[in-house]
Amino acid sequence: MLNSAQSATGNGNTQINGDHDTVSYNQTINYYSTADMCPHRLTHSYIHELLDIVNSSLPSENDEYSLQDPAQIHEKLRFNNALHHKMFIDEHAYDYAQVDRAMKDYPNSEDIVRRLRDLYLEVANRDEDGNLSIGDGNSQLRKIEEILRDTIIHDSKFDADKIHSETIDRFCIALTTYGISKCKILETPKERHAAS
Repeated sequence: MLNSAQSATGNGNTQINGDHDTVSYNQTINYYSTADMCPHRLTHSYIHELLDIVNSSLPSENDEYSLQDPAQIHEKLRFNNALHHKMFIDEHAYDYAQVDRAMKDYPNSEDIVRRLRDLYLEVANRDEDGNLSIGDGNSQLRKIEEILRDTIIHDSKFDADKIHSETIDRFCIALTTYGISKCKILETPKERHAAS
């Protein structure tokens, strides 16, 4: 997209025109197109760029990786006290589908999923024995999204002029939802019942 911001500056003089004694002052005038005010769409190429940043920026110490049958996302949200977050996930279903599609051909998708699990383990509640326990799922998901956002915007490869802040927020919600769907973020109801 072209950056259409333009400026016009005079020479500092005040001029009076002969038409109805109009006074013109030297001032900067900025013109912005409506395209500059609209956030970028979450495209396949942006998703890959952001996945590259997440992949290279977040350390991962968890080498255990297994794909489980994903529980229904809404059931997991209810089970983990994250029903407030359900609205965000529902609102960004298209973005989640885009991330899911991009992850299918992303070469380091397993590393990304491991990193999502590590983020969850950082923010998850634990009982007195150190085992994972159900907590405030809404807060946990917000923290994961904040960590992802901060990781992206503070990375040296991130270009803020290219990818808008709103796009980053959408990506973080979608990537977190992807982690939920892969059973790496939040507790899965059937796992909890099996452990009881």
